[in-house]
Amino acid sequence: MDEMDNTPVQSPEVLAAEAARTAAQRRLAAERAQFSTPAWIGPAREGAAEPVIPAQLLPDHDDDEPEIVVPVVSEHPIPDTAHWAERAKPRMLAGGVLLASLAGVLGFLALTIITQAIGAIAGLAACAIIAVIFRGALMGEGVTTVDLKGPVLRVRRGGVLDVVNLSDAMHRVELVGSPDQPTWRLLMETVDGRVLELGPHQVDAPEMHRIVTYYRAIAEREKRAREERFNR
Repeated sequence: MDEMDNTPVQSPEVLAAEAARTAAQRRLAAERAQFSTPAWIGPAREGAAEPVIPAQLLPDHDDDEPEIVVPVVSEHPIPDTAHWAERAKPRMLAGGVLLASLAGVLGFLALTIITQAIGAIAGLAACAIIAVIFRGALMGEGVTTVDLKGPVLRVRRGGVLDVVNLSDAMHRVELVGSPDQPTWRLLMETVDGRVLELGPHQVDAPEMHRIVTYYRAIAEREKRAREERFNR
């Protein structure tokens, strides 16, 4: 004899309710997967796709940005102010001859008064002529003094003052030779077109060479920067 099936038979209403509940749970799981937590806020839910963060555009910058000027680095510090005075050996020699001639004038003058000899008178006249010549040469030449304040160089010679800006590319400034040689020269063009020349007797050649090289590098760099801005 077959055994009887004691499984309770569910009604159609109960089956329909379970099917609706299962469908609602599936729809809720699908909606939660669409609104997963981004990785930069917290851990994403299981089974959720990794969110894609759109790339941020960088703001546009003006092409005419201010130029950053880097100072030229020198091996030795560049002085803000400096002063040089001419110490030429020919001037010292001329001064020595002038002093000797003046001493000769006094000596021959005393000898002429005492002896009234022709030789004493001739010596007095010769010493006087030499003293006048060398005195005039020293007064006409004048002592050259050079003053530096920043990049501006002031040269005084024979009562004439010339001003040259070493960092200005419009000024012609040229170094000739090595500063450790007596043939070293600094050539500069003045406002009126003259060429001013300084040598080792007027300035300290190694120090001036280093100063001029420093400021001419700045002038060349500013000149290139102006040309680049103009060609834009």
